[in-house]
Amino acid sequence: MIKVGMVGMGGMGWFHVSKLCQMPNVQIVALADITPERLEAKNAVQINIAGDNKPVDLSAVARYTDASRLIAEADVDVIDICLPTYLHAPYAIEALQHGKHVLCEKPMALTLEQCQAMIDAAKQAGKLLMIAQCIRFWPEYRFLRDCARDGRYGKLLSLNMTRTGGRPAWSWTNWFLDPARSGGPLQDLHIHDVDFVHYLLGKPDRLYCSARKTAVTGAYDVAHTVFNYTDGPQVHIHAGWSYMQAPFIAIYDAWFEQGLIRYDGRLTPALQVFDNPLKVESKAAEFDATTDAYYNEIAYFLDCVEKGVQPAECPPESARDSLILIKTAIASIELGQAISLQ
Repeated sequence: MIKVGMVGMGGMGWFHVSKLCQMPNVQIVALADITPERLEAKNAVQINIAGDNKPVDLSAVARYTDASRLIAEADVDVIDICLPTYLHAPYAIEALQHGKHVLCEKPMALTLEQCQAMIDAAKQAGKLLMIAQCIRFWPEYRFLRDCARDGRYGKLLSLNMTRTGGRPAWSWTNWFLDPARSGGPLQDLHIHDVDFVHYLLGKPDRLYCSARKTAVTGAYDVAHTVFNYTDGPQVHIHAGWSYMQAPFIAIYDAWFEQGLIRYDGRLTPALQVFDNPLKVESKAAEFDATTDAYYNEIAYFLDCVEKGVQPAECPPESARDSLILIKTAIASIELGQAISLQ
């Protein structure tokens, strides 16, 4: 039985709890949040992803309003961190130093120095650390990964990705809209697709990003990033938080030599393949749509803990390097030119 302590009971914390309660051989031992009401979930906590909202019985679970006390006192094997970004590094390092394995929500941290300190703490403690980059475990994106790897539609030529929605104005003390605490939409939202492309194709040879700051947040709220691979596909990634509230969308178009794969939740089915050169004719992609990305990522990490193996699908060094790409995109914006990564 793997015993888990949850730190941070906002929307994502309760979302993680709902997945953990579905898993065999897992016991949630303790919850921590600075806001006592969140520990009881008396009111729905707003979040921009849909959940199953099934009731869970946590009546016997210990509650803490101090995360450090949970880490020090609770008899747990794993600490699952769903705190605001600026709190990821200090509590992850604290948990690792107390001999706990750590699953930490994305983005890894605010700075590269914090990322490296987390990695060093995991190595020194001999414990596992994984950043929950959920898109790596998303069924529709795993289908794209498999197509790119096995060549069933030939070589990948071009990839366009979009991830946009209204500004998240529901967060605790409005931390999402404070770039000093969240990193802004590039670090919180854009990193999803940047990380997936990094996972799929590796580091680009050149990177160019165009974006503008807005007075509302002081952050780059809308960005267009181009990854150039000398011997590979061209990649364009668009992300942003709209000033006006609008539906969240995540889309990709993947152009292969012998097919085009389109993922768009507004379509039915959402994932389609076009491989007829003579007429517009879509096919439903063949993949397991019943699996859940959040369940997949958490279950994967806990399986690594149980087996005592490093999380090869999402090692912390890779998550750190995805943040390097975000920092490089910001440098490109400020310089007004492409940056070579070779």
